[in-house]
Amino acid sequence: MVEKKLFLLRHAKSSWNNLELDDHERALSERGVYSCQVMSTYISKKLKFKDISIFSSNSKRTQETCKKIFKNSIKINYKRELYTFNFDDLIEWIKKFKINKNLMIVGHNPALMDLINYITKSHIGKFPTCALCEINIYINSWSEIKKNSADIKELQFVKKLKNYNYKNE
Repeated sequence: MVEKKLFLLRHAKSSWNNLELDDHERALSERGVYSCQVMSTYISKKLKFKDISIFSSNSKRTQETCKKIFKNSIKINYKRELYTFNFDDLIEWIKKFKINKNLMIVGHNPALMDLINYITKSHIGKFPTCALCEINIYINSWSEIKKNSADIKELQFVKKLKNYNYKNE
């Protein structure tokens, strides 16, 4: 079997200023924009993007998260089917992924947290906004992903990064 990496990135904090706005159209809050700047620094130092295909939900907040974190330096594939809150939908989408590269998904909770808890041997109780999870999976193709088939290599919360200091929270 081959080790593959799955990176899961939750969108940054979104704005609730307009309660009549459709969920799909909610933008990032001021705190969300700040969190993206902090996570961008961390991700740019950590990841080598030539070996990672990045796919994102097409919601406004995930697109803004990608633009702020990756700064248009890498191709992001926006997919309507990743605008989901159900981890079964994510698993089915991943199983259809034919490219033999590492994969990053930028998406939503509870789908991301439930996916982490399903495919890894760990149980996380929270996956806050702008969090990043790196998962090692030992499979030959993405179609083989299943329950308890992976290990969390790293779980990084933006608030735990040393340069995070949004209005002295």
